Amino acid sequence: MEIFLAQIIGGLTTGSIYVLAAVSITFLMVVAGFIQFAHGEVIVICMYIAWLVLRVMSNNLILAIPTAIISAALLSIALEPITRRLRERRSYIECLILTVAFGMILTEIMSHSFYHGMPVSFPPALRGGGVTFRLGLISVSLSSLYVVAGCVALLLAFTYFLYRTKQGKALRAIAQNIDTARLLGIPVTKGTFLSFAITGIMAGVTAILLVMTLGFASPHLGGVLSFRALAVMLFAGLGHFKGAVVCGFLLGIIESLTTGYFMGAWTDAIAMAIIMFTIMIRPEGLFGTKA
Repeated sequence: MEIFLAQIIGGLTTGSIYVLAAVSITFLMVVAGFIQFAHGEVIVICMYIAWLVLRVMSNNLILAIPTAIISAALLSIALEPITRRLRERRSYIECLILTVAFGMILTEIMSHSFYHGMPVSFPPALRGGGVTFRLGLISVSLSSLYVVAGCVALLLAFTYFLYRTKQGKALRAIAQNIDTARLLGIPVTKGTFLSFAITGIMAGVTAILLVMTLGFASPHLGGVLSFRALAVMLFAGLGHFKGAVVCGFLLGIIESLTTGYFMGAWTDAIAMAIIMFTIMIRPEGLFGTKA
């Protein structure tokens, strides 16, 4: 039982990253109308930027963390004018392909510009100082608690913004019907721009939490994360926020249990097989509807 609980705790930590990535991409999808498939690459390059600031500024966390978040916001905002013409023509598949290309460019930049493409490690200070709490066979690191707490706090802040603020209600109106929102006088362009900025801020926070989870960064980690986030979205049902939260944690727990109870590198195969069969049975996802 203790081993099982330990795997569950580890799954919640991994699932927190999946949840934030899936919710961010879902948010931009329902507002701007397309899947931002370079979200994982944006997260990872901001991890590298945080590493660079830490290296130059003698492990100054006060500078590294805001720099990573601001960089993520700027990278996400840069996609708004690039995709605007395609979005206005409702060429959403072309937007998806464009973001795939953007992600590949970011990966190449990371491969050739940071530490010769080798993985980089982060100081213990950014990983909870290496503090670990033990109860029998259960071992919980302080960084894991930070990651889960950070995920919950960010989701609560995001929910408050979306449902309790004027700007959030405007974005929900744009997501519901962009033409009606425009007729009602809602500044659609400004609202869409804001959605890109919020997605970037969430990517920056996710980058810091991912540093706490892994303790390292590598160039191709972004593609893996984008794929996981898309898998969570398909698992839950495209456009479903609550479903993305539940399925993100569920995927993290499934991967953790697979690692703990199966020999060999079966994590990806088993987790993806479960999602594949779920989609085959319910093409609309666990929380989606046929309508």
